[in-house]
Amino acid sequence: MRDFGIYWKNKRDEVERVELPFQKIETINLPRSNIGTLAQFKKEEDNGEWKNKLVWGDNKYVMASLLSDFRGKIKLIYADPPFFTGTNMNITLEVGDEGAVKEPSAIEEIAYRNMWKEGPSSFFQYMYDRFVLMKDLLSEDGSIWVRFDYHYSHYIKGILDEIFGYENFRNEIIINRIKKSDSGANRFNTATDSLFFYSKTENYGFKNVGKKLEVTKSERWHSMDSQGSGEPRTIFGKIIRPPPGRHWTFSQENIDKMTSENKIRLNPKTGKPEYKLEKTEQQTLDSNWTDIPGYSFSTGYPTENAEQLLERVILSSSNEEDLVADFFSGSGTTVAVAEKLGRKWIGADIGRFSVHTIRKRLLDIQNCKPFEVLNLGKYERKHWMNREIGSVYRNYIDFILQLYKAKPVYDYKNIHGIISGKAVHVGPIDYPVTKGEVEECLKEAKDNGFDSLDVLGWDFEMEFNDRILRELRGSYDFGISLRIIPNEVMDKRAVEAGDVDFYEHAFLEAKIIASERKVKVNLENFIIPNPESIPEELRDKILKWSDFIDYWSVDWNYRDDTFHNEWQEFRTKKKKNLQLQSIDHHYDSPGTYKIMIKVIDVFGNDTTTIKEVTLV
Repeated sequence: MRDFGIYWKNKRDEVERVELPFQKIETINLPRSNIGTLAQFKKEEDNGEWKNKLVWGDNKYVMASLLSDFRGKIKLIYADPPFFTGTNMNITLEVGDEGAVKEPSAIEEIAYRNMWKEGPSSFFQYMYDRFVLMKDLLSEDGSIWVRFDYHYSHYIKGILDEIFGYENFRNEIIINRIKKSDSGANRFNTATDSLFFYSKTENYGFKNVGKKLEVTKSERWHSMDSQGSGEPRTIFGKIIRPPPGRHWTFSQENIDKMTSENKIRLNPKTGKPEYKLEKTEQQTLDSNWTDIPGYSFSTGYPTENAEQLLERVILSSSNEEDLVADFFSGSGTTVAVAEKLGRKWIGADIGRFSVHTIRKRLLDIQNCKPFEVLNLGKYERKHWMNREIGSVYRNYIDFILQLYKAKPVYDYKNIHGIISGKAVHVGPIDYPVTKGEVEECLKEAKDNGFDSLDVLGWDFEMEFNDRILRELRGSYDFGISLRIIPNEVMDKRAVEAGDVDFYEHAFLEAKIIASERKVKVNLENFIIPNPESIPEELRDKILKWSDFIDYWSVDWNYRDDTFHNEWQEFRTKKKKNLQLQSIDHHYDSPGTYKIMIKVIDVFGNDTTTIKEVTLV
């Protein structure tokens, strides 16, 4: 192996491999495209068969935690990491039914943060650690494809040469990027990105040797009439007769088809019909891939890779049933294409909205196979606390209070801070806040003369719904606010940028309509109690509570374990209207069943409620 690589300040060659247990937070059994079969669908038991995996979390810990089961087993990894441009990337979130919200009808959310304040050295270390873990996960005949732009692609190649070996570098492929025309720029506008193709060893799978592309070389327009008499045809909605002694070359059916494909026109000067003649030839596929788009815009997600690009990559270096992975999943193009091409897949992203976007995208694929949504949950939080704050639990509480802009206090059992006369309680890092815990805080806050209580928690127990909160407020005659501690507190870049928002816990009201052994769910109300998160110009334009719901789903027989998504309804770019009533679900046997309803709002936050129904 030749000695290649780059060096930066405080470079570390040793990569931390912290293996944490995965928490299964949802199993999705059938896509929306199969919705007609869902009413009679029985929940699948885990029979040990493979399920594709969508993971929410820091990919460094996700990959390290995959090593015990997947070291040397992934055939292809695609990576489109942040480009270190110094700016955040935002995703546009659409709000409400079509026509219900007038322009502007969208808000923006940070999709990922692209800031390394320590400079390039911290970014290089960030990428180095992750590429090492990717190599560990790759099979001996596997390959990795890394997309990067002109800012730092030459440095990234140096890092890849060091980790994978210069002798395993196969191609720098040129692909299209979003072209931005700047007539005032004193340089050429950037039109392409680089896609680096490396294998793990010299014995790797590659299936594109000598593949031919059909390329259009030239085109011209030819008169559409031929010798011999014929009948008139309808062209662009008008009945047009051919010239005397001539007939139209094509049947009406072909004319209609060619018109829809823009292969027929009326000559701009003579007004006579013409058809397009194209001269094509076969070319061998090489490293210039500018014949296909590099980006697309189906999800509104920034830098969404085009499906044509991923299709070419996946077909080049994998077979059906091979395992494909993307640990910077973004909008989910890699896993969506892998699903369509019959590959197994693992996708991961640190952004909650990325995971939500991917889930919807997969559910809209015809015959999408079952998959599960995982995270590292409390284990990742506990590791973060020990690494960044230390094992002293009070230091963790004070850190959260600092981000919440509350003053720490140490004279109470359950009250940890004060903000604007309100008591503040910080929930535990490794389990959900319970109703009993909140009651203890309420008693102490009221007995000590506080105005109200703010409870901060990573999670709240499933049964903690709006009805229980109203009962507590009434029983104690005291104000209570439940607020979510966001995952961004573990992202140093988000903390330094002040991008940590403690959203108030939303509440959901749902009604169960039962008849014999047939049940359906109605959504009755959904409350987002943090209107300050909605841009001011949009607040007055929202007409109803359901405008804030992007997605909802039902587990018809929740058993206090993983949420099994057995029916779902969600908005897409083509279908913005949201139905608020589920289909009928039929139970085979009488009994008492728990029905869990999950709602995901336009910010990607989950809210759940559980209803019990007894059927005879």
